Amino acid sequence: MGRNAEEVGAPLARAAASSYWSESEARAVLEAYEESGLSVAEFARRHGLGPQRLRWWKKRRREEASPERSFVPVHVAAPPSREERETAAGAASMEVVLARGRRIRVEPGFDADALARLVRALEEAC
Repeated sequence: MGRNAEEVGAPLARAAASSYWSESEARAVLEAYEESGLSVAEFARRHGLGPQRLRWWKKRRREEASPERSFVPVHVAAPPSREERETAAGAASMEVVLARGRRIRVEPGFDADALARLVRALEEAC
C-alpha cells in the first residue's frame, strides 16, 4: 500500500527547495516517482523538481544495480622505490574510477597512502 501524502510531501518539498539531494532525499524522490506512474517530466513539473536531476538519479540507481559492473578491491602492496619511480618516467599514468563515476588519474611514482586517503574521503563524501 502507498505512503500517505504527508510522508511523501515533506521529502519532495525539501528536494524541490534544494540544489543538492542527499542519498536519502534522492531515494524518497525516486520511490515517490516510481509509485506515481507519471513520466519523469510530468512528475518533476508537478513537484517543482528539475527533470534532469531526477533522470540523473534514476541512471545512477540503475548503474548501481547493474550486474554487469563490479568492483574489485585493490591493494597496493608497497609504493615503488625511488629508483623505480625515476626509471618509470616514460610509464603511462593509471586512471582509477570510483563507484560514483569519479575518476582519479594517478601518475607513476604516486604515494599509495595519499591515494588511499583520497579515495576514502571521496567515497565518504557521497
